[in-house]
Parts: sequence; structure tokens; C-alpha cells
Amino acid sequence: MAPLRTVPMPDIGDDSWGNVRISLELARKNIRIFRWEQNEWVIATNDYKFPTSHLREGLELGIDARDTRRPGGWDGRVEVHFDVQNGPDSSHDTVRLRIAPILTFHHLMPVSEVLTTNGNDSVSPHQARFVSDLNTILGQSDIDKPLWLFNHSDDVWAQDIVEPGYTSMPGPSGPITLQVMIRSSQASRIAGRQVFEYLRHTGRGAVYSTGGTRDEIDSMGNLETIPPYEFNGNSFPAGRIIEGSHAKSYPPHPHVCDYMRAQEFQAPIILDTEWLAVGHVDEMVQFIPAPDTSYGWALYIADSKGGVAILQEAKALGYGDIPAFSRPNGTLPHIAGDVPGDTINQILTDKLIADNERFAERLNGVRATLQRDKDIHQVPIIFTTGVCWEYDEGVPPDRNCSKTHAAALYPGVLNGVVLSDSKYLSPNPWGPVINGSDILMEATNKVYGIAGFEVVYIDDWYSHHEGGGEVHCGTNTIRVPKQQWWDTKIPSRTHIEPPNSAEVFAEAIDRNLPGIDKLSEVNGLEVEPIE
Repeated sequence: MAPLRTVPMPDIGDDSWGNVRISLELARKNIRIFRWEQNEWVIATNDYKFPTSHLREGLELGIDARDTRRPGGWDGRVEVHFDVQNGPDSSHDTVRLRIAPILTFHHLMPVSEVLTTNGNDSVSPHQARFVSDLNTILGQSDIDKPLWLFNHSDDVWAQDIVEPGYTSMPGPSGPITLQVMIRSSQASRIAGRQVFEYLRHTGRGAVYSTGGTRDEIDSMGNLETIPPYEFNGNSFPAGRIIEGSHAKSYPPHPHVCDYMRAQEFQAPIILDTEWLAVGHVDEMVQFIPAPDTSYGWALYIADSKGGVAILQEAKALGYGDIPAFSRPNGTLPHIAGDVPGDTINQILTDKLIADNERFAERLNGVRATLQRDKDIHQVPIIFTTGVCWEYDEGVPPDRNCSKTHAAALYPGVLNGVVLSDSKYLSPNPWGPVINGSDILMEATNKVYGIAGFEVVYIDDWYSHHEGGGEVHCGTNTIRVPKQQWWDTKIPSRTHIEPPNSAEVFAEAIDRNLPGIDKLSEVNGLEVEPIE
């Protein structure tokens, strides 16, 4: 609830009264005005008359919203009217307000909580092992992050059912933040109901934009956020959303894209994920904290040719007959394993090489769309085709078992979790072992080491990899916003924090409002006067 006050009017007559009202019908449905009365907040309806005594002291009001900005619906704008009848004289004033946008977290924000789906030995032994391993990793003294479990579903894709976000406004002691959990728009995905039933609590709301399909395009693993940056004179202080397009499918872009665009602040970019079988952006791109770069982050992108080149080099050195996969079979009780027993020579078919060259061209197109020409690092990933999933996994028939669409052959190390500015949680790639070292793990350590990261590995072969996803798909993170979204200046290593916006507001009130010009200068806002 945001504060709203009127200037004291000590000289008005004894029979005066006032009224505070919302004018537009759509706003009236979504806005509530509160008055402070007898030490509690009471809703003030449009027809409530404030007595003379209250007007003389100045009204202490609050305003909140019962919904967010929505595409084709309420855009968050409201005009609050203040009328005063003082004997035969009347006066009127209006203030124009707007609800703050719902924003998504990015990887420059510190992790406060990690989410995943619980498992048990009778229903999901692989997920239970994954949860146990994850809990151990998060409990390490140099990581120390709490783990929250979805306990009421066997849907292991914690990333896909919800996108954690936030909304905030200036406060007297700094920004006031409300976490907002954005449920995926997949109505038939029952697990999404947990967002409202169990994840929501005081200080944390939830929102749902209906209309999506169970098609993987509407999973939240297909929504990621570029950290703050500037481009061609445009500033994105809260970062920018990326989402994948399945161009040949309907709808061509995720349903939630329209909802995020309605927030008008993180301007979604649509990337080509048509060539991927599952088709999520987290399979191919990632943004990593990198303090020594111009914006403090680097783009990490899948390198399919580079992945194949690692196997080709091993073959050229005479290791073509060693196992291509190092993960042992049957490492869980009563569970038979099915890790492929192929050698490097058997894996390196002409089709695999040609497919990954073709996928590299699609990745070049993604890179061009992002218009990034520096601070880019390529992560070796080897893709394959012809992967099949069960019907209820959400992969459309034209992509399921497809001989042309890509899926990760080895667990995709790019599909992991940024735990801090120095720790990265990656799926164990289980690549070929030469001279005691996993050559895919070595390549992963090298590329993430460029940004100063230590890579921590976890086994997700059975829990997620075989289902078409990885560690990122099977987890989620709630983060802490570090920068005010209303600060249009992009932070850098030498960035000086702007004046506290709440203090600027207070100064404006003290000086009878001319300070609003100062606020606009600080935050780069356009001030729209209203008569």
C-alpha cells in the first residue's frame, strides 16, 4: 500500500467536507483507497465524506492495487480525485498514478532461495537422489542457500511452472519490494497451482495470465532475463526479457510474452528456438556475472561445433575406441541403467557432425539477434536428434522423435544455475575420460573460469537429462533486487548511487511540490502535468 496524503487545510469552515474518489470504472475495480481511522486502515469508498476535522489535519490515506498491468485490460493507470466543499465554495485536485511493473530477476541479483520438486524412493527415486545431492551442495559453507521443496506434485520441472519476479516502489528507508510469483500460463499443468497454494505468503504474491497451452513454448524455462545494459541510446535498468519462438507452431511466441510486454519495462526479445526439440532459451543462452566487463556480465552461448570438435580431437589423438559416456549404469538400487555404451568413434557419425554444424548456424542467428559483439563465451554442447518423450511432457508431435530438432546428447552444462558471482551449479556432463579427466568437464571448467567461476557438478542424468532438461529446468531461484528499476542509469564498477527517491519525494512535499522536477532529473522521468 502506497502512502497518499493531502495538505492540511486549517482555515476551512466548520461545515466543510471532502471526498476522495477513483473516476474510471476499470480503475475502480482494481484500486482501493484506505483511510487511517482509530489506529487501523479502513477502506474509503467513492462516496465517503471526510469531515472538517480530518481535512484540517490533512488526510492520511493509502492506495493499493488488486491486479497488475495486463494486456488488453487494465494498464495500471489511475486518477485519484480530491473534492472539497467549503460552504458555497468548492475546489478540486487530481493526481495521476500508475502501478509499478512486475519485473523478473536476473543473474546479477543474489540468490535468496532455491526451489525444486521433492521426490521419494517409491515414486521418484532419481528425483529424491537429486534433491539430496542438491541439499548437500547448497549447505556448503561457501554457498549456504536455503532449499524450498514443492511437495505436492511429481512434476520435476520447477523452472517451468513459475517465474519468480518482484515489484517495488520508493520507501522512507529504501525501496519496498513485494515478490511476485508468475505462474506459467499452462492451465492444464496442474503443478502450477502450487504457486498459489504453497509458495504464496506474506510479502510474496502470485499472478496468473491464462490462455497458454501445455506446449513447451509456454513453460517458464523459455523465459530468461538479460541483466541491465544500454544499446543504441536505450537504457534497460531492470534488464530485458528473452523468450523463444517456435516459428512453425501456434502460437509463434509464448503467451506470457504479451503479459510481460504489458509491464512496459523489460521489452521482450524473441529468439529462435524452433530448431530445438523442447525449444527453451535456457538450452542455448545464459548471462553470467562478470565484474571486469563493461556491464558487469557476459553472454554464454552454446557452441555445437566446439562440442563436436572436442570429440574429434580425442579421436585424432587415438582415443576413438574409449567409451563416449563415463556415467556408470545402475547406480541406484533396483533401478537398471541405460547410459549408452557407444565409443567416441560410434558417436561421431556424419549425421551428428552435419547436424551440429547446422545448429551452429541457428546459434549464430541467435547471437545476431542479441546484437552482442563482446563479452561472449561459447560453451561446448553436443546436440543430437531423434529423441522421444512421453505425450504428457509437452513436446509437440512434430518435434517429438524428430530427426531434425536438437536435444542435448550429453547433459547440457549451459543449463545450470548461477548461485553467486563465483559459484555455478552445472549438470555433470559424463563425457569421455582421458588420463583420468572428463574432457567435457575440463572444457566447462575452462570457459566458466574465464568469468572467475568455480563449477560445482551434480548428477541429473536420470532425474532430468533423460526427460529433455537439466539442472536449471529442475530448479528455480528467488533473488534479491539490487538496483531500483526507476533508476535509468546503468550501474558500473564506478557507479555512484543516486539520491534516495523517497527523500526526493519528501523534499518535494516540503517545498510545495517543485521538487518533482528534481526527481525527474534524478530518475530520468518525464513529468506529465495534469490540470
